[in-house]
Amino acid sequence: MTYGVPVWIEALEKDCNRKIYSRVQRLRNIKIAKAYRTSSNETLFTLTGLTPIVLQAEEEARIVNIMRGNSQTEIDKDVHLKDWLYLADLVRITELPEDKEIQINTDGSKNDNGVRAGIAVFIKGKLKE
Repeated sequence: MTYGVPVWIEALEKDCNRKIYSRVQRLRNIKIAKAYRTSSNETLFTLTGLTPIVLQAEEEARIVNIMRGNSQTEIDKDVHLKDWLYLADLVRITELPEDKEIQINTDGSKNDNGVRAGIAVFIKGKLKE
Protein backbone atom coordinates (compact mmCIF):
# COMPACT_ATOMS: atom_id res chain seq x y z
CA MET A 1 0.00 0.00 0.00
CA THR A 2 2.99 2.32 0.27
CA TYR A 3 4.48 1.64 -3.17
CA GLY A 4 5.72 4.91 -4.68
CA VAL A 5 4.75 6.86 -1.56
CA PRO A 6 7.29 9.71 -2.05
CA VAL A 7 5.54 10.58 -5.33
CA TRP A 8 1.96 10.72 -4.03
CA ILE A 9 2.38 11.56 -0.33
CA GLU A 10 1.06 15.12 -0.87
CA ALA A 11 -2.35 13.60 -1.76
CA LEU A 12 -2.69 12.49 1.88
CA GLU A 13 -2.79 16.13 2.98
CA LYS A 14 -6.47 16.13 1.95
CA ASP A 15 -8.72 14.60 4.57
CA CYS A 16 -10.90 12.78 2.01
CA ASN A 17 -7.85 10.91 0.64
CA ARG A 18 -6.70 9.99 4.14
CA LYS A 19 -10.14 8.52 4.91
CA ILE A 20 -10.20 6.43 1.72
CA TYR A 21 -6.70 5.12 2.40
CA SER A 22 -7.57 4.31 6.02
CA ARG A 23 -10.73 2.44 4.99
CA VAL A 24 -8.68 -0.01 2.94
CA GLN A 25 -6.50 -0.78 5.96
CA ARG A 26 -9.55 -1.02 8.21
CA LEU A 27 -11.05 -3.80 6.09
CA ARG A 28 -7.76 -5.65 6.14
CA ASN A 29 -7.45 -5.23 9.93
CA ILE A 30 -10.97 -6.58 10.47
CA LYS A 31 -10.07 -9.74 8.56
CA ILE A 32 -6.71 -10.14 10.31
CA ALA A 33 -8.22 -9.66 13.79
CA LYS A 34 -11.37 -11.64 12.92
CA ALA A 35 -13.30 -8.82 14.55
CA TYR A 36 -16.75 -7.35 14.04
CA ARG A 37 -17.22 -4.45 11.63
CA THR A 38 -18.33 -2.32 14.58
CA SER A 39 -14.87 -2.54 16.21
CA SER A 40 -13.07 0.79 16.47
CA ASN A 41 -9.91 1.51 14.48
CA GLU A 42 -7.91 1.89 17.68
CA THR A 43 -9.03 -1.56 18.84
CA LEU A 44 -8.12 -3.07 15.48
CA PHE A 45 -4.64 -1.51 15.54
CA THR A 46 -4.10 -2.87 19.05
CA LEU A 47 -5.27 -6.37 18.11
CA THR A 48 -3.27 -6.57 14.89
CA GLY A 49 -0.20 -4.69 16.12
CA LEU A 50 -0.06 -2.71 12.88
CA THR A 51 0.81 0.96 12.44
CA PRO A 52 -1.89 3.18 10.88
CA ILE A 53 -1.18 3.22 7.15
CA VAL A 54 -1.21 7.02 6.92
CA LEU A 55 1.55 7.25 9.55
CA GLN A 56 3.48 4.43 7.86
CA ALA A 57 3.26 6.19 4.48
CA GLU A 58 4.44 9.51 5.96
CA GLU A 59 7.37 7.78 7.67
CA GLU A 60 8.45 5.94 4.52
CA ALA A 61 8.25 9.13 2.44
CA ARG A 62 10.33 10.96 5.05
CA ILE A 63 12.99 8.22 5.04
CA VAL A 64 13.25 8.25 1.23
CA ASN A 65 13.60 12.05 1.24
CA ILE A 66 16.32 11.86 3.88
CA MET A 67 18.24 9.21 1.95
CA ARG A 68 18.00 11.28 -1.23
CA GLY A 69 19.32 14.30 0.65
CA ASN A 70 16.07 16.28 0.26
CA SER A 71 15.61 16.80 3.99
CA GLN A 72 17.55 18.29 6.87
CA THR A 73 16.30 15.68 9.37
CA GLU A 74 18.60 12.90 10.52
CA ILE A 75 17.61 9.27 10.91
CA ASP A 76 18.24 7.74 14.33
CA LYS A 77 21.43 5.74 14.11
CA ASP A 78 22.80 3.07 16.39
CA VAL A 79 25.23 4.51 18.91
CA HIS A 80 27.92 2.27 20.32
CA LEU A 81 28.13 1.98 24.07
CA LYS A 82 31.49 3.77 24.15
CA ASP A 83 29.83 6.81 22.54
CA TRP A 84 26.96 7.09 25.04
CA LEU A 85 26.82 10.20 27.18
CA TYR A 86 27.97 9.74 30.74
CA LEU A 87 25.45 11.49 32.97
CA ALA A 88 28.03 12.39 35.60
CA ASP A 89 29.74 14.53 32.97
CA LEU A 90 26.50 16.43 32.32
CA VAL A 91 25.50 17.22 35.91
CA ARG A 92 27.39 20.02 37.60
CA ILE A 93 26.66 21.81 40.86
CA THR A 94 27.40 25.41 40.17
CA GLU A 95 26.77 26.89 43.61
CA LEU A 96 27.82 25.21 46.84
CA PRO A 97 27.44 26.58 50.32
CA GLU A 98 30.86 27.67 51.53
CA ASP A 99 30.80 25.33 54.54
CA LYS A 100 29.79 22.18 52.61
CA GLU A 101 31.63 20.05 50.10
CA ILE A 102 29.30 17.49 48.51
CA GLN A 103 30.34 14.54 46.33
CA ILE A 104 27.78 12.14 44.87
CA ASN A 105 28.76 8.84 43.21
CA THR A 106 26.37 6.56 41.34
CA ASP A 107 26.74 3.14 39.74
CA GLY A 108 24.50 0.62 38.03
CA SER A 109 24.71 -2.85 36.57
CA LYS A 110 22.58 -5.43 34.79
CA ASN A 111 22.84 -9.21 34.77
CA ASP A 112 20.57 -12.23 34.46
CA ASN A 113 19.11 -11.53 37.92
CA GLY A 114 18.00 -8.00 37.05
CA VAL A 115 19.11 -4.39 37.23
CA ARG A 116 20.79 -2.82 40.27
CA ALA A 117 21.74 0.76 41.07
CA GLY A 118 23.61 2.40 43.89
CA ILE A 119 24.37 5.88 45.19
CA ALA A 120 26.88 7.20 47.71
CA VAL A 121 26.80 10.75 49.10
CA PHE A 122 29.90 12.21 50.75
CA ILE A 123 29.74 15.45 52.73
CA LYS A 124 33.16 16.85 53.65
CA GLY A 125 34.71 13.47 52.76
CA LYS A 126 32.45 11.46 55.09
CA LEU A 127 29.93 8.92 53.79
CA LYS A 128 26.39 10.06 54.58
CA GLU A 129 24.14 7.18 55.67
